[in-house]
Amino acid sequence: MKRIGHVGAVLAVALFAAALPAHAQAPAAAPVTALEPAALAALSSMGAYLRTLKAFQVEAAVTDEDVLDDGQKVQYGGTSTILARMPNGLRAEVSNDRHERLFLYDGKRFTLFGKRLNFFATVPAPPTIGQLADTLDAEYGLSVALADLFRWGPPGWTTEGITAATVIGPSVVGGTTCAQYAFRTDEIDWQIWIQKGDFPLPRRLVITDRTDEARPQHTAVYTWNLAPSFNDAAFTFAAPAGAGQVVLAKLKAAAAAAK
Repeated sequence: MKRIGHVGAVLAVALFAAALPAHAQAPAAAPVTALEPAALAALSSMGAYLRTLKAFQVEAAVTDEDVLDDGQKVQYGGTSTILARMPNGLRAEVSNDRHERLFLYDGKRFTLFGKRLNFFATVPAPPTIGQLADTLDAEYGLSVALADLFRWGPPGWTTEGITAATVIGPSVVGGTTCAQYAFRTDEIDWQIWIQKGDFPLPRRLVITDRTDEARPQHTAVYTWNLAPSFNDAAFTFAAPAGAGQVVLAKLKAAAAAAK
């Protein structure tokens, strides 16, 4: 069984081809490989805007697909909600058909709490959310919910790896006027809908895994609050009654133990 649910996948993505009705008799469009400057500029502008936000709350309605051994695809739904205080405060809650997890980061320590199992693990953490996302991915194989929101457009960020970038056109997501863009890399296709106007927020995201012939997808629709109310306690973990503590195993240690 294979699942695409890793929102922290490397960003750079997708071509989108709208199917024409059969009676149109139009020839099949050739694969687009051009890097349209307007598409790349929109991605950079969105990232630059996200970097200006000092605090925000965003909820994502998420759908992930599994590919069964016989090739059939099944979908799972859920929600991911994050509260971010830049650069060193994060509260992320993930609830779906399989688990409920709470991620907390206060600038010094990171805690992962499995609500249904009532177990938690705490480890020292680097000083920024972006560094935290990279560390968790590299050392523990963990992806923080909506981690790519902290990777778009920081200093030194480039569009390297994008093999196609296309402006699809105007669209509407949840009543918000957006522009739709598509990108491609060697392994994934990726579409994003960016809000038009002075607040170029990502409103919808679709990631398609091209390494699997079944093309499983991850889809997220975002709802934003740019003026959230919170205090420091929002990022601090207080273990509930009866909660057990476990060790968060590093990838290298787990691999060595498996030999």
